[in-house]
Amino acid sequence: MKKIFQLFVLFALVGCGQEESISISVPQSVMDKNMQDGELFLQSNLSQSGVIEVEPGLQYLIINNGDEGARQPRQSDKVTAHFHGTLLDGTVFWSSVDMNDPLVIKPSQLIPGCQKILPLMKLGDKWKVFIHPDMAYGVEGRPTIPSNSVLTFEIELLAIN
Repeated sequence: MKKIFQLFVLFALVGCGQEESISISVPQSVMDKNMQDGELFLQSNLSQSGVIEVEPGLQYLIINNGDEGARQPRQSDKVTAHFHGTLLDGTVFWSSVDMNDPLVIKPSQLIPGCQKILPLMKLGDKWKVFIHPDMAYGVEGRPTIPSNSVLTFEIELLAIN
């Protein structure tokens, strides 16, 4: 049962864009507010000590550094990593940490924000990542992720396979 749940969550986390999505009717005013709140958060987050912007809408904060000179993953590598995903209000939408079962996946199979972040990380790094909705699930959202939500992940790169 645990593996079935993980596959379901993996499908939600991956979001390759090829599959049909579930249509959830959300008022435009809610989508606009989520986008505005997210953009304000990302703008103010840049003033926090240690926050680094990779590109507009994609930021990270180093929690722990891996070994200096450690390998960085390529898009085609399989990585073993813990992902702890939350919304801006702290709601956990998915956590391999809570399940005590790290995810094994190619970076290229993740949402665009994670695709861009993982190759920057070194083996052993643990980062807090902040992702604009345009690099996550955007207006479509997911059942546990409202439309136009900024996502926050704590990502710990455990292995490069």
